[in-house]
Amino acid sequence: MTFRLNHVHVYALVHDNDVALFDTGVNIGSALEVLKKDLESIGQSIKAVRDIYITHVHGDHCGMAGLIQKESGATIHLSSAADTSNRNYSQPDFLIPRVKKFYLAHGLTSQEIENAIIVFRGFRDVVTQFKGDDLLQSREIREFGKWQFEAIFTPGHSNGHLCYHFPREGILLSGDTVLPHITPNLSPDLFDEKFRPLENFLASLDKVARLPVRKIYPGHGNAIENVRARVQELHAHHAERTQLVLKCLGVGPKTTFEVALGVFGHDLPDFDKFLALNETYVHLLDLVHEGIIREERDGNVLLYTVQ
Repeated sequence: MTFRLNHVHVYALVHDNDVALFDTGVNIGSALEVLKKDLESIGQSIKAVRDIYITHVHGDHCGMAGLIQKESGATIHLSSAADTSNRNYSQPDFLIPRVKKFYLAHGLTSQEIENAIIVFRGFRDVVTQFKGDDLLQSREIREFGKWQFEAIFTPGHSNGHLCYHFPREGILLSGDTVLPHITPNLSPDLFDEKFRPLENFLASLDKVARLPVRKIYPGHGNAIENVRARVQELHAHHAERTQLVLKCLGVGPKTTFEVALGVFGHDLPDFDKFLALNETYVHLLDLVHEGIIREERDGNVLLYTVQ
């Protein structure tokens, strides 16, 4: 990957001459050739892929699904919410007005909004168009050869996120719900104003912690063996971040972006401004719902004040 994370994992199950992939990687540069060589190294090929199980529809996880399906005829499995997001975010005429409205309301300048639009377009450009063939329900059990696994609905990092739990092996393919060294970025769903990313993410962490899992294989980074400890660290991070948001909010009123600069600093690259605003917003959203702060509208801009 060209992004800061540098890489994304694709996991494969093999049965006889058939392959099931969990996520696909991002459709940039030589990524497809790298994946083909990796499959060849275990005696398989892209044409052997029968199933593609998607954790979520961010470009780095599903970007090559359409390409692989075209070569292999694979069936693409994902959640209904992820399939809806994929369709919504792949329609620029539908998406761009929402991007402009949301980020204007939360304090970005017109130029910064144009930069955000470039980011959105860039993420969609690395996704080969596809549609879900099979919409998974949470806790639905699937089999592939000797393997048996269940789809676990874990919204938060994205609205339709799924993890895949292998109970016999005690492992979880966690996508971006649980990562070893960083906290997954939480962002609003521009097509579902009722979705609360932080509340859902923390509930998903608790769901993961209750699973009989001895090892997590994440979408990025090394495997995680102390699952409950990592979940506790992620909870603690967001509790600390909430307090920092409140401290930076002060007496207010402030826009989301003003609070974000107080939390993350003023010297941010354009892409980091976008991430910082998203992360700050999800905390403000929960604080509003808890009655700790209030949200007011001043023209087209939303302002936040401690109650």
